[in-house]
Amino acid sequence: MRAAAPVLVVVAVLLALAGCSAEPVTPATSPASTDSCRGSGCSPTYEAPSPTPTAAPSAQVGQTVTNKGITLTVKQARAVDSIEMNESSYRAGSGYEKYTKTLPDAGGRFVMVTAHVVNNAQVSLDLTCSLPINTKLIDAQQRNFDAIQDLYKIKGNPECNAQLQPGFEADMTWVYLVPTSASVIGWGFQDTTDLSSTGDFSTVRFDA
Repeated sequence: MRAAAPVLVVVAVLLALAGCSAEPVTPATSPASTDSCRGSGCSPTYEAPSPTPTAAPSAQVGQTVTNKGITLTVKQARAVDSIEMNESSYRAGSGYEKYTKTLPDAGGRFVMVTAHVVNNAQVSLDLTCSLPINTKLIDAQQRNFDAIQDLYKIKGNPECNAQLQPGFEADMTWVYLVPTSASVIGWGFQDTTDLSSTGDFSTVRFDA
């Protein structure tokens, strides 16, 4: 059974997706005086201002990114006209499964993100029927899109409840339904194996 997904939004870290520069720009700031003395004989001392915290820049397709215990490399990200889903009652690899061409809803299109996942977490990962990795597809309006249901039906994906044990790796494809007018600018993911210490999203920049 699919675990209930926490309501999380890719927030400040997405600002790195919209920018063109990989390095954050910190505005110049005048040094602050630490001496309150006044007069001709006074020699005030100064200290440099603390740098402004900034989000980490986004990775590109093909670059490896780590978010807590999840190490992930996006291999491909693109819009597709349709996807193949196993709508039969047979498991993938049984020889009896049958894949059906599935079209997006009217007014929408599919965006497919395929990645290689390495499990460096402390627990196993059910990639398709649980939520060990929370993902969001992001468009130019900073809207966050969830992956479609039944990811285990997508051709090539792990089966439901196929636990990827710590230290092992696998390929995984997420598919998103977005409006045809949406301009996709990237994708974010987050290790949710330990919800008591969930961190920020890591982001990958691409256009689709």
